[in-house]
Amino acid sequence: MEKKITKIEPVRKQEQQNAPMMKRVCAYCRVSTASGEQKHSLEAQIRYYTKLIQEKEHWIWAGIYADEAQSGTKMTHREQFLQMIQDCKKEKIDLILTKSITRFARNTVDSISTIRMLKDMGVEVYFEKEKISTFSEKSEQLLTILSSIAQSEAENISANSKWAVQRRFQNGTYKISTPAYGYEKDEYGELVMQMEEAKVVRRIFEAYLGGEGCYTIAKELQAEGISTIRNKGKWHEVVVQEILLNPVYEGNLIYQKTYSTSCLPFTRKRNHGTYPKYLITENHLPIITKEEAEAVRQIYEYRSQSAKNKASSLNRYVFSGRIRCGVCGNTFRRQKIYMGKPYEAVQWCCKQHLQDMTKCDQKAVREEVIQEAFVHLWNRLAGAYEEIFLPLLSVLKAAPEDGEREQEQWKNRIQEIQWQCQILQKVLSEGSMDAAIFIEKRNALKQELETARRNLRKLEDKGVFEEEIAQTEYLMAVFRLRPKVMETFQEEAFTLIVERVMVYENRLEFRLKNGLILTETYGKER
Repeated sequence: MEKKITKIEPVRKQEQQNAPMMKRVCAYCRVSTASGEQKHSLEAQIRYYTKLIQEKEHWIWAGIYADEAQSGTKMTHREQFLQMIQDCKKEKIDLILTKSITRFARNTVDSISTIRMLKDMGVEVYFEKEKISTFSEKSEQLLTILSSIAQSEAENISANSKWAVQRRFQNGTYKISTPAYGYEKDEYGELVMQMEEAKVVRRIFEAYLGGEGCYTIAKELQAEGISTIRNKGKWHEVVVQEILLNPVYEGNLIYQKTYSTSCLPFTRKRNHGTYPKYLITENHLPIITKEEAEAVRQIYEYRSQSAKNKASSLNRYVFSGRIRCGVCGNTFRRQKIYMGKPYEAVQWCCKQHLQDMTKCDQKAVREEVIQEAFVHLWNRLAGAYEEIFLPLLSVLKAAPEDGEREQEQWKNRIQEIQWQCQILQKVLSEGSMDAAIFIEKRNALKQELETARRNLRKLEDKGVFEEEIAQTEYLMAVFRLRPKVMETFQEEAFTLIVERVMVYENRLEFRLKNGLILTETYGKER
């Protein structure tokens, strides 16, 4: 029996043969910048597709979706593109027209995944430049290749842009796009103070130096209704923290604190040493002094370290590693005495004394004695810090300004003396000089050589003076903004100003951060 086969045409195809199918058509346009040239290009694309869709007999206008100043490497910020996809899901669109693959997407993964999703929904995409329809055979293979090329172009453009920006970093010509809170840009793109915001910045620094924390400061600013940067968001602890640690407020800029990854999808990351940073000093007028900024950094570091040490047994006490024995030079160790009794106390004792009392006879010191001595020292300084530090600053700043030239002169003189010593030795060896005269001249040259070397060492130690000047100015900033009278011991204040404590019999020597040593007596002497 012979089989008979009859082909049954699909209903949709029969309808298509009988009458052209009406399509709801939209167009997608995009430009990556907001420049005048690009804006003109976007307007031209919109006019072109509006006319094209409306003139086609069997096309129904479904709208124009256009993204301005948006990169094609990501879909997240392209609002019109995302709206178009949502309308496709709602079955409002049958066909999408776009100029080229680069206008649709420059990310290969995004491009192919979106096209597949649209095909599953029965939505066709037509790329005019490449003359490719996503409904045609082998379209995906071609689109994958072309999308890869578009992605490679985007990565090359990004690399070239990065190179240009880094060149501007290096020569200091880079202009920041968004000024920090407290500043605005003038007509030349330079940073100038925004006076109302600058007052808030000063208030934040003074409050922090006065002992308040970031959370408390943020809470106060929020309660008073003070506007944040560009009136966006609220005052949070992290916002205050970023202001306190930003070098822009002392007149400096740091370029390349963040960077964009080299490959798609481009993401911004914090620069923790991946790329070099560029510090531009004295770039603009500061809102705070360098000394205040340094004081804030030290307070912040101390508080951060204190928080870490809560979970650690190492250096969890403020005096750990800071107290030394005036007899043997060893560090002091913390001890608890009379444990479990009502008069339990804490004392600090020399490690060498604890190991062998015959090698060090330094007695232990009660912790409250050290605390009381520091409180007394603080109150003395707070009431007369200018009378103490200003004369010291004058002496430190009196060092010769032209030190490099003098160093070179002394180095030349040292070489000359050494050469004279060699000539003198040669003359003696040739028998042309009496031994007594040789010894007299050699001793004179030796004494002159030692003097020249001593003078050179003094000039080379100028960096030490500069550090002492900076630390003295820092201490003045601390005392200027901190309470004048301290009632009880404060760990933070001790850490801010004291570098080391030397313990002697009945006296403590406090070495401050600038090298100044001040003495407090205790026990019978006091």
